[in-house]
Amino acid sequence: MSEAKKIKLDHSGKTGEHKGKHGKAGKRNYYAKAGETADARERFMKPGHRGFLVTCNGHVRDCVRDSYRILNTFADDLYGPAEQEATGDDAISKPGGESDEEDISLKLQREAEAAGKKGNKAFRFQSVDSGAMNCLFIQTSLPDPDEIAYRLMKDLSETKKHRSRFILRMLPILAVCRANLKEILDAVGALADQYFLKEPKTYAIVFNRRLNNDLSRDDVIREVADLITAKNSGNKANLKSPQLAVIIEVIKGLCCIGILREYYELRKYNLTELVAQREPPAQNESTEAKDVKKTDDQLESQVKVSEEPETPHETSSA
Repeated sequence: MSEAKKIKLDHSGKTGEHKGKHGKAGKRNYYAKAGETADARERFMKPGHRGFLVTCNGHVRDCVRDSYRILNTFADDLYGPAEQEATGDDAISKPGGESDEEDISLKLQREAEAAGKKGNKAFRFQSVDSGAMNCLFIQTSLPDPDEIAYRLMKDLSETKKHRSRFILRMLPILAVCRANLKEILDAVGALADQYFLKEPKTYAIVFNRRLNNDLSRDDVIREVADLITAKNSGNKANLKSPQLAVIIEVIKGLCCIGILREYYELRKYNLTELVAQREPPAQNESTEAKDVKKTDDQLESQVKVSEEPETPHETSSA
């Protein structure tokens, strides 16, 4: 056998040439996995986010899909359709007079630039891990998640048309911060300048927590109530029908804060209950009102596995 035909085998019996290819493939896989790990780190809720806290009863993928569909529908109505990307043919169209070699070079360059823009694109809505089971966080780059959620709830209340079988509640979140008293007060204070400073408002504070026993419920409620009163002395607590509900949702080491309109009238932003709710007939108003109140009391007494019952707070000065 000539030297040219000799093939050196490695210890596994494979040729050295195959080993080289395998080594390159291994490097590619290594870097690909490293990229996935870095991307996965961005898929968690973190301070500075705003968006929607969505609860479901299992079927998480279906819940995410429905959330995207619903939110994009109402965002298009409010802000207009999202800007469309150029098609592949438009991005790599060939200018007249280029040689084949120049065409290939420019085509590759445009494809690389298009891929980079796509990778860096900030989507309107992006699902991230909240850290709790059956509780999703849909991050948004839009400025007013509260307006989108309010329009959705009003639509459900008026049309009684089901939009999802999987979503239970959808709470707009205006700020995410670390779950300590100082940062919560800083975040609520910044939002209170917009909602409670100019005109007196009635309010309720709704505190919920999951997987966190370090933060004192009483301390948070008391300090937030004092802060709101300090913004405008005319602000008063109202447990039955507040104009605004301050939502404080603690999940592990993070806190989600929202300020919601018509919170109790819109069934605590519960999609299923809004669709199921019916106006009582006028002739049996007193009897059916008692039945509705009884149903509400039963709902309030239920304690979910993943969260504590919501308890609005009225200050002693109210």
